[in-house]
Amino acid sequence: MLYPLNKISMDNHSTILIIDDEPALLLGLAAKIRRQGYQVVTASDGSEGMQKAKEVLPDLILSDVMMPPPNGFELRKLMGQDPNLSSIPFIFLTARTGVEDRVNGIRDGADDYITKPFVTEELFARIEAVLRRVKVSQERGREEVRASAQQDMENLKREILQNFHHELRTPLSNIIMPLELVVNKKFEDPEEQIQFVRTALSSVDRLESLVTDFILLTNIDHGDLNRIRQRIDINSYILIPVQKRLERYKAKELNFVYEIKGQGEIMAPRREFTHALVHLVDNAFKFSPDSGKVKLTLEIDTNGGVLILIEDEGPGISEDQREKIFTRYYQISQGDNREQDGLGVGLFIAQAVFSSLGGNVTLLDGSNGCRVLATLPNLRANDISYG
Repeated sequence: MLYPLNKISMDNHSTILIIDDEPALLLGLAAKIRRQGYQVVTASDGSEGMQKAKEVLPDLILSDVMMPPPNGFELRKLMGQDPNLSSIPFIFLTARTGVEDRVNGIRDGADDYITKPFVTEELFARIEAVLRRVKVSQERGREEVRASAQQDMENLKREILQNFHHELRTPLSNIIMPLELVVNKKFEDPEEQIQFVRTALSSVDRLESLVTDFILLTNIDHGDLNRIRQRIDINSYILIPVQKRLERYKAKELNFVYEIKGQGEIMAPRREFTHALVHLVDNAFKFSPDSGKVKLTLEIDTNGGVLILIEDEGPGISEDQREKIFTRYYQISQGDNREQDGLGVGLFIAQAVFSSLGGNVTLLDGSNGCRVLATLPNLRANDISYG
């Protein structure tokens, strides 16, 4: 059957690799295909064809079957083992006309099988059909990927809203109810009244921390994190905030210890530095077992820098999770199965804060528990500092 040429696309920039050990056929077929608007690369045997395929990554391969090793069938199998070549459509050109040969060709991954001698127009039509089929398949795949990504994003949005609702409503409720009791109830025991006020204040701290998270996330997205480095009073900006956070885990009866080395002063943006450090320590508190030990070590340099090591006795972090934990909302991305409270932004914020100052946050290997090292470098020539 003849196929009219006016149905063949003349505006085609696809690249076709032709592999055949017959020089005359190779030359003539290449010339005809070029006239149809395709880019053409040729190879005279399977070994050269394999090399050319790796170099140019063609859109389609036309290959003879009966060639010196590797023959066409063997070549298709070899390409099927290469992730860069396995998806390239493959059409066999061969003098073999047996049904078994055709079946073997299709089983080995061929997209079509044309016997010699062939009508040129039929070959062109089959090339167009294979390329069109591949294009449709790729577009369908892209649509599926886009749909899947959209669904993942919708799920993430839902989880963010659900958890934001929980993280916001819980401290608000714990503020409102104790204060209503304090206002409306006459307490005979002043200590009982003070306890209700303390409960409200504790929830105010939770709410303030959540608001600071969102402020810093906005600053990170806009690229305007505060980088002005001020003197950090260790008691006011490290120990007291950490002790306050430890109060959240009072029921676990954790053993928190700290060690300070060096005689210098830490220079950092106060709010950002303290918030990042508290997030790092909070993770240690959160994942430590009951009565577990958490150690904070500060090794202060001479010109504003500090090495901060936080060690706990928790389950540690597996190799495949080490990069993921610094991803924004990673805790949320665990869906309904997540075991811990929080929005999953603490490590992301800590990494962003230290990175903005030329430092970083890394996980260190250890025999048990988790060891986190935060590095704040010494003042640099272009750093703004005061205080």
